[in-house]
Amino acid sequence: MKIIDLTKNNSRTQDRLLPAVDAIKNGNLVVIPTETVYGLAADCFNISAVNKIFLVKNRPYSDPLIVHISNLRQLHQVVKYIPENAKKIIKVFWPGAVSLVLYKKSSVPDIVTAGLKTVCIRMPENEVTRKFIELCGTPLAVPSANIFSRVSATDISHIIKDFDGVKEIKYVIYTGRPKYGIESTVIDCTSYPFRVLRYGAVDIEEIKKKCKVEIIEQKRIFQKKSPGMFKKHYAPIKPTYVSFNITKYIKTVTKEELNNVTIVCSKKTKDKLREILKDGSSVITYGNTLKEIAKNLYLCLRLAEEMDTKKIVVEATKMSGLGKTIMDRLLKASEGKIV
Repeated sequence: MKIIDLTKNNSRTQDRLLPAVDAIKNGNLVVIPTETVYGLAADCFNISAVNKIFLVKNRPYSDPLIVHISNLRQLHQVVKYIPENAKKIIKVFWPGAVSLVLYKKSSVPDIVTAGLKTVCIRMPENEVTRKFIELCGTPLAVPSANIFSRVSATDISHIIKDFDGVKEIKYVIYTGRPKYGIESTVIDCTSYPFRVLRYGAVDIEEIKKKCKVEIIEQKRIFQKKSPGMFKKHYAPIKPTYVSFNITKYIKTVTKEELNNVTIVCSKKTKDKLREILKDGSSVITYGNTLKEIAKNLYLCLRLAEEMDTKKIVVEATKMSGLGKTIMDRLLKASEGKIV
């Protein structure tokens, strides 16, 4: 697994991408950057290559992949038609961190879509990603670059930890930490009104407002048309809990218990806790604003995994705007809620 590091020298980017392009064309896997999280890419029309994704991630075949494209011509390669309201979303939010579920063409292999008649698709905002897809000459099937159900990768160290020595992955294209640090928003455009399948980097209310499109938020969705719909997902290797009142939690546990906990919270909360935190307490801050928290969440969870403690307790956020995305990830990553 060779690293193409574009953070130090981004001159002649196209030439530097060509070995990774050849790897895709030869049916191998490449870790690619996006503005959301790092992804594990294969030619979406190459069944053998796509199968490698499931094998190296230990991903169930019932979990569909997101197809990434570089232009609208590629969109028409994989979908039958585009509803008018979906066109509105595409016009405003593509390229970007919004994925749409549409009816697929028969040319898209069933392994990509978990045997469904629909395909989840997006056009990434990251320019290097789009250039790479363009050079590959084909849409790419790209789930997050991590072991299935574990914390998504937003740094080179995460990718190496999960996949070092995996021979099927030939290259990692590295452009630094992603802009958003959390996955794309997924909207099902095969029902009317449209439905939210996964909260993500783009606020649903912003999409509704800018596109004047009705999008409903349902708690129970029976068919998994999108990644991230399993009950347990994005989870650290240590037991993780969500706290709606960190101060109260700290006051209720013993010093010995607290010394075995890594707390992930806002900078504001850490400042408030200075006087009551006991010696030996481990605290990681993920920022103050919802945008900062979303960007740093996976990085902080990965750091918490490495701490010499037995469990992780993460401060909850408000359930509005980007907070819905953050809480969606935390509740799926956790064993449950505590005080």
